Amino acid sequence: MYDLVVVGAGPAGSTVALVANRLGLKVLVVDRLQPPREKPCGGGLTPRTWKLLERLGVEYPVYGACKTIETRAAGYKYVLRKEPILVTRRPDFDYALLKQSGVDFVKDQVVSVNGNTVVGKSGEYQGRVIIGADGATSTVARSIGIANYKGHRTHAIAYMTIAKGPPSDNCVIDFDVVINATKRVGYAWVFPLGEGANIGAGVGWGAWIDMRRLVIDYAEKAGYKAGNVLGHPLSLGHVAGVGNRNVLLAGEAAGLVDATTGEGIYYAVSTGAAAAVAAYAALKIYGKERHAFGIYREMIRPYVEEIKKSRLLSRMAKTLGTRRWVAKLLGRRLLNLYTKVYTGEATYSLLLKPVERL
Repeated sequence: MYDLVVVGAGPAGSTVALVANRLGLKVLVVDRLQPPREKPCGGGLTPRTWKLLERLGVEYPVYGACKTIETRAAGYKYVLRKEPILVTRRPDFDYALLKQSGVDFVKDQVVSVNGNTVVGKSGEYQGRVIIGADGATSTVARSIGIANYKGHRTHAIAYMTIAKGPPSDNCVIDFDVVINATKRVGYAWVFPLGEGANIGAGVGWGAWIDMRRLVIDYAEKAGYKAGNVLGHPLSLGHVAGVGNRNVLLAGEAAGLVDATTGEGIYYAVSTGAAAAVAAYAALKIYGKERHAFGIYREMIRPYVEEIKKSRLLSRMAKTLGTRRWVAKLLGRRLLNLYTKVYTGEATYSLLLKPVERL
């Protein structure tokens, strides 16, 4: 029997494996796809994300950096020059973390979790603590009765492509193009990747929309040639639960994604590390796996609260975001506040206070 069986080899699962292995735990990672595998994602690593990875001593590939961030809203352009967003490719990033963990890996599609047993289509895997890090439509969450995924009621939809084109160090966040095309709140992005860019668009709070044509047209307008366009659900910060007893949910499996920006890598890495520490404490200090959930829940409580606040702000944006006068009135002020959030200088408490006074 393993100390930990981790379901999912993305940033959350691979961070669990890496930290747990360093703590001396015996770990198995199970994923339905053989790494490296593609995952629709912008690939942006915010300053607090890459600083956390740096402190964890993790190495990973970087293909671009946003030295300036240009936000487009209500016909205006707001340009920020702060600490850069680093841009990676998810197949390579995820695989780099998994390889550095040095743990056992099995390719299998997990269908359920029962106590200490992870049941896959090809086999069963025993672990004292089970970590569900299997993303937006988590099988592990469903197996333990937690409904973090309810289609468009809890998740947005996003599409992305790896496009070829001119090198740049400028990131673009464009609310106007999505609002004008869909009459719904969302945004498109351009993140530089050497001789090209990660380009995509997403929209939430309503029935999912096929935005593949929008992404292709937006890429061409920006001077890039789009590649294959991939789509995937993205949590709107719906946190119905983060585990029970010996089963813990990390990253998007727990709904831990910023509902206003769609940024999830930071929460995947931070809660993945917390899950590994909680498992270690339960097994090596208390000697009982059932303590893992209580320890983990307290460790990640600040992240859960932050995500819930981001969800509140996202709901407000759904109501007001298509009104140009609101964007013009609040645009620069909110942009400056969001800068402090993404750099890690502040949390969403700072954002909610001025909003509440309006």
